[in-house]
Amino acid sequence: MDQSAPNGGDLLTDARAAFERCDWVVAFEAYRLADTEASLDLDDLECAAKAAFWVGEADASIDFRQRAFADCIAGDEDRRAAGLAIDLVFGHAGRNRYAVALGWLGRAERLLEGSEPCSELGRLVEVRAMEALDVTHDATAAVELYDEMLRIGRLTRDADLVAGALAGKGTALVRLGRVSEGLRLVDESMIDAVSGLLGPFATAKTYCITISLCHELGDIRRAGEWTEQAVACSSRPGMGDFPGDCQMHHAEITRLRGDWEAAESALRHSIGLLERLDPQHVGEAWYEIGEIELRRGGLEAAAAAFAHAADSGHDSQPGLAMLRLAQGDSGVAAALLRVAVDNAGDGDPLLVAQLLPAVVETQLECGDVAAARLAAERLSNIATVFETVVLQARAATSMARVALAEEADTEALSAARLAINLWRDVGAPYETAQTQCLVAEAALRLDDHQVAIVEIEAAITAFENLGAARDLDAAQRLRHRLGTTTIGRPVRRTFMFTDIVDSTRLVAEQGDEAWSRIMHGHDLTIRELLAKHQGMEVRQRGGGDGFFAAFMNPADAVDCAIAIQRGLAEQRDMADLVPEIRIGVHESDALMSGNDFAGLGVHEAARIGAYADAGCILASASTAAAAGAPTAAPARDVAFKGLSDRLAIQEIQWRAAPNGA
Repeated sequence: MDQSAPNGGDLLTDARAAFERCDWVVAFEAYRLADTEASLDLDDLECAAKAAFWVGEADASIDFRQRAFADCIAGDEDRRAAGLAIDLVFGHAGRNRYAVALGWLGRAERLLEGSEPCSELGRLVEVRAMEALDVTHDATAAVELYDEMLRIGRLTRDADLVAGALAGKGTALVRLGRVSEGLRLVDESMIDAVSGLLGPFATAKTYCITISLCHELGDIRRAGEWTEQAVACSSRPGMGDFPGDCQMHHAEITRLRGDWEAAESALRHSIGLLERLDPQHVGEAWYEIGEIELRRGGLEAAAAAFAHAADSGHDSQPGLAMLRLAQGDSGVAAALLRVAVDNAGDGDPLLVAQLLPAVVETQLECGDVAAARLAAERLSNIATVFETVVLQARAATSMARVALAEEADTEALSAARLAINLWRDVGAPYETAQTQCLVAEAALRLDDHQVAIVEIEAAITAFENLGAARDLDAAQRLRHRLGTTTIGRPVRRTFMFTDIVDSTRLVAEQGDEAWSRIMHGHDLTIRELLAKHQGMEVRQRGGGDGFFAAFMNPADAVDCAIAIQRGLAEQRDMADLVPEIRIGVHESDALMSGNDFAGLGVHEAARIGAYADAGCILASASTAAAAGAPTAAPARDVAFKGLSDRLAIQEIQWRAAPNGA
C-alpha cells in the first residue's frame, strides 16, 4: 500500500526520524498514520509504543506493545518478548488493571526461565523487588533482590538497570532504618539521571523514587534540591510529560512551605499533563489539593479532592480521616486510621509515621488519652531511628498535644518549643503556627501570659497570611481568653540568616565523615566571627547547615556578613572542600522571649536569606543604608511568599574591600 505523507515524504521515514530526535508528538502521529496504511514491523511497533507513552496515549502504547509481543513469539525471540511483557506489566498496572499485569508477569517469568544474565532478566528481578518493597513490605528481601538487579546491570553494562537498582536498594535500606547508607545510594542514582546518562523513562522513574522517598522521610531540603535539578533536566529532548511530574512534586514542597495558591495552581496544571499518562500520580496531585483545601477550611472542596484521589488509585489517608474529624465525626476518623495503620503493618515504618500524628489528634478528640500517648511514643521511636527534621517535628508536636491533654503543662511547653524550632528549620509556616498555639495554651496554664500572647499573635498573623480559616478562628478564640495583657520585651535587632547552598549534593559527593569535618570548619568560622562582631547566635538551622543570629545594630551585622563571606572565600583558595553560603540581613522590630525572637521581621529576614544566590549577601535596602554598606546593585522590590508586602532589597558588595578599609 502507499505510505506517502501528504508532503510527499514517506510516513515511516518521517516517523523514524522524529523518533530519533525524540520528537514524540510527530513520531506518534506519523506512526499512527503509517499503521493505517500497512502493518508496522517489530522495530516500528516498539518505537510507536514508546512515542505513544510519552504523549500520554497509554492505551495506544499498550496496543502497540501487545502486537510487538505477538510478533516476537511468532519469530521465536523469547528475550525480546519477555522485555515487552515486562513493559506491559507496568503499562497495565499504571492503568489499575492488576490482574492483567500479573498475567503478563507470569508470561515474562516463563520466557526467561534458565536465561543467562541480560537486561530483561534484570528488569524481571526489579518487578519482584518492587513487590517485596511496596506490597509485602519485606525490605530485607527487597535489598537482596535489588543487589541481584545491580549485579545483572553491571554485568550487562545497562546504566538504566544500575540506576534503578541503586534507587530501589537505597529506598529499602531507608525502610530498614539505615538512612544515611540508603540516601547515599539514592543520591548516586540521581547523579546519573540528571546528567543525561539514562534513558528518558529511567530518568523519570529515578526522580520519582527519590522525591517520593524524600517526602516519606520529610527530607524537604533534599527534595527541593533534587527537584531543581530535575526541572532543568526535564527540558531535555525526549522527556515528554516529565515536566508534569516535576511540577507535581515541586508543588508538594511549595505547599509545605506555605505558598498554597502557587501550589494548587501547579498541581492542577500537572493533572492536565499527567492524567493520560499516570493515574496514580494524578491521584497524588488530587490528594495534595485536598490537603490544601482542608487547611483552608474548604471541607466540601477537600472531600471532592480526596474522592478524585481515591478514584485515581491513591490512598486518601490521613487526609480523609482529618476531614472527618473536622466535620465532627471523630469515631469515623478513628476507624479509618485504624484500618490504614493495620494495612501498613510493621514493614513500612515511614508510612505509619505519616499516619500517627492524625491518630494522636483523633484519639485525643475521642477522649482516649492513653491511646494517643501510645501513638505519640511510637512516632517518637520512628523519628529516633530515621532522624529527619520533619519526623522529629511531628513527634515533638504530637508529644506536646498529649502532654496538654494529660495536664503536664511544663512537659507540653518544652515539647512544643522544640517542635517550633524544628518546623522553622523546615520552613513550614502552617505547622509552626499550629505549634505556637500549643505553646500559647501551655504558657496560659502556667500563668505566663506574656509568652502566650507573643506566640498566639504570631500564629494569628501566620494563619491570616496563609488563609487558614479554621485555625485562625481557633487561635483568635485563644487570644480572646488571654485578654488585654501587655506583651513583654519588644526589641529592635538586626537579624542574620546563613545557609549552605546545595548541601545535599555535597554530602552525597563527600560522604558523611568528610562532610562532618567540613561542617566543623564552617561552624567554627561563623561562630568566631559572630563573637568578634558582637553577634548573638540564636540557633542553628536546617539540620545544622546554617545560622540564625541577632545583632544590636545593622553595621555590626553587615560587617560580620562580609567577614564570613571573605573568610570562607579565603579558605576555598587553600582547599576545595569549603561550601558556598548565602546570607540575608534585615533590621526590624521583634518580640524577644528568653534567647529567642518572634515576629514578622524574623520571617522577613529568613525570606531575604533564602532568596540570595550562592556567595551572595542580601539585605533589606533600609538595613544596607543604615549600615552604610557598599552595595553591588540598585535596590529592587521583591514579593516574598507568605508576606503581604513587597520588600526592597540590595546586594552587599563584599569581594572588594570597602572604601577606607
